This record gives sequence, C-alpha cells and structure tokens, in this order.
Amino acid sequence: MSLSNNYFHYWVDSKKDEEIKKFQECIDSYIYFKKDSLLITNQLIRENRNFQAPKLLKTFLLLFSRDINKLTLAKDTIKSISVDNINNHFHKYLEVAKLWINNDLKNLLNKLELIIKENPKDIFAIRLFHFNNIFVGIDGKFLDKHEEILSKWSENDQHYNLLLGMTSYAYEENNLIDKAKFLAVNSLKQSSNDLWSWHALLHVHDNENNGSINKNDNFNKINWSIYGPIKRHIWWHQSLILFYNQEYEKSLKLFDKYFSSSQIFYLDFCNACSFLLRLHYKGVDVKERMDKLKDYAEYFKNQHILPFIDYHLIFYYSYYDDQGYFEQLEKKMEDNYLENSFKENYIKFLKPIIKNMKTHKLLNENIIKSQFKYLGGSFAQRELIFLSLIQNTKYEKNKSNLISEYNNYKSVSKLYV
Repeated sequence: MSLSNNYFHYWVDSKKDEEIKKFQECIDSYIYFKKDSLLITNQLIRENRNFQAPKLLKTFLLLFSRDINKLTLAKDTIKSISVDNINNHFHKYLEVAKLWINNDLKNLLNKLELIIKENPKDIFAIRLFHFNNIFVGIDGKFLDKHEEILSKWSENDQHYNLLLGMTSYAYEENNLIDKAKFLAVNSLKQSSNDLWSWHALLHVHDNENNGSINKNDNFNKINWSIYGPIKRHIWWHQSLILFYNQEYEKSLKLFDKYFSSSQIFYLDFCNACSFLLRLHYKGVDVKERMDKLKDYAEYFKNQHILPFIDYHLIFYYSYYDDQGYFEQLEKKMEDNYLENSFKENYIKFLKPIIKNMKTHKLLNENIIKSQFKYLGGSFAQRELIFLSLIQNTKYEKNKSNLISEYNNYKSVSKLYV
C-alpha cells in the first residue's frame, strides 16, 4: 500500500507498508463507527511501540467517549507519544488533542478548520470537525464549511460518500430538506455502509413525516453486530417515529430491544432519558425504565463535560423532582464551565434552565428564541428542552410563550408536523 494513496499520508509517522495498512484499518474502523476501533488500535500500539500515529488515534477515540474517566486515559496516552520524529502536521493534530483534553472545543474547531484548509481531503479531520461542531451549536457556518469542503472533492475520491452523508446532515439541520435528502440518497447509492448517511436520511424522514426506513432493503441488510453505539441512536430515531405516530407500545418494544445497559456511554443515557421523558409527558408509565437509568445518571452527574449531557441530566432528575440535586448542580457547573469554552453556553442557557426547574418559572424568555442550539444536539434532541420546560413551568404566561415558541420550532424544523 503506497503512503501517498492514504488521506492521512501527510501526517502519519511511518513509511512501512504493513504498519500503514494496519493503521488504515484502525482509522477506517473509527470513521465507519465499528465497535472494534479501540481494540484493534490498542493491538497495533502493542505490536509497534515506535509507531506514534496509533497512540494519537487512541487519544481521540478515548475523548470521543465524552467520559471523565476515559479522559484520564487519554491524558496518559498522549503523554506516551514521542515527538522526536513527527512532522509539523502531526504536531497540529497533537494540538487538537490537547485542546480537546482541556474541553476547549471552540479553539479545537478553529484548529481543525486550518488543518482541513491545508488538506481538504483528510476525512479523519473532517469527521473530527463535524462531530465536535454538533456539541457547540450547528448554524449556517457549519453548513458553509461543509459546502466549501465538498466543492474540493470529486465523486472518485476515497470516502466521498462519507462527506455526502455529513453534508446531508448539515443541510437538514439548516432546514434545507430537499438538498439533505438528495445527498443522503446519493451517498447510500454509492455505498450503503455509512451509518451516518442512514442517520441523515432518518432525519429527513423525520422532517417529512415519512415514517420508518426499515422497509429499505439495504437498511435491512446492515450487519448491526459490527457497529458501536451509533446503531442504538439510529434505533432511537426509529422509536421516536413510532412515538409521534402515537404507537407507544410499539415504540417501547423497539426501545427495549435496542437499548443496552451493559456499558455506560453518554449517548445511550441521553437517548434513553429523552425518549422515556417524552412518554412520561404523555402519561405513559415509564418509572421502571427510568429507575434503570439511575446508574447512568449517577455516573455522569458530576462530570460536566458537555452542556448536551447536562441538560439531559437536569430533566432526568426533574422526573424525580430532586431539588437537592439542582442545589448541588448549579455550584458544580459553575466551578467547571466558567473555566472552559462553555462558559457563555452555561450562563445564557443552562443556568436559566436550572432556575426553571427550581422555581417552575421561566426567568429569561429570551433564551427560547435561540432554540437552544448552543447547548448542542440536533433539532430532534433539543426538542426535549422545550417539552420539559413546558411540562415544568407553572406560570401561564410563561407556558403560553413557551408553547408558541415550540410550535414555531416545530414549524422551522418541520419536526413531526
């Protein structure tokens, strides 16, 4: 395998074909959401102690878990990287990893933009940029960047379909549904093995109120056993479609089938919490299932890595009306978020939400105009914020304004209307 044929050739620190081939397998496992990514990367590190690129990849894989305990392992891994024989491009990736370790996602994204500008076909850098952007707030700039990158690719480029899937998602989150659908369908025509393209198509179906995609032959041929947690997020979307069609029993059966409590992962908790609270707000008894999430909630409640995770925790504990938790939460969040790039997100959005949970009154109605996008997540995920605030607010004027803004939110996003 020629070094020049790989999208990571300009920064990887090896010229040995066998090492490069194995590293390609590791990095492709990540970009295709395979569950064995960390396993085979660790194996490559053990086999080639002087090969630094797998150590950098391992650092990123650990950071993607959004888990304070994995963060400690990431710090240890990055310390083990020898910088004696790495080039300037590798150093830039190291800077990205260090910014991530410090939870400075805004500067991390700026650094990734520079890397992508120099190397617009580095799909690994593009993946890092795409997924971290989701948690700082998707806006027009997010779409502009994807369009700019796409203009520099051709259909014959390796992993072109992956870029189509990411750009499709960017279009969908900016309410350009026809363009989103066109790119997702074209991506899956080229190759049906990218779960993010399926995910983008699911968002399109949500917007079109077009039902499930599980009647698609290629979707039904997916070997789910080889994939990581993203597969459960896709089935979360399927459960939501059934929920919005008021098929509550079917949606719960699907949830029970695909939700896993065998390992703690932040998105599993957020998916489960969000789905069960929606049912609770409709009067469905979900207490037994909510109780099963307690270990997840206890695990994440003092970490405060992402506002996205924390707003799910806030609403989870609101189910139990745990006022003691809200008292602790405000102080702990301030100690954490005021020291990193999420300071503004916390002050403008999370803090007023906590106040609402404590007082049952929306203290700052201006925050709803932003549609909470800077708390992270998609239209479908942030919908929970509106639903929970409406449920919790007891002042009629506040509630009326919230409902009005929520209806506007659904109209803008075309979410289940």
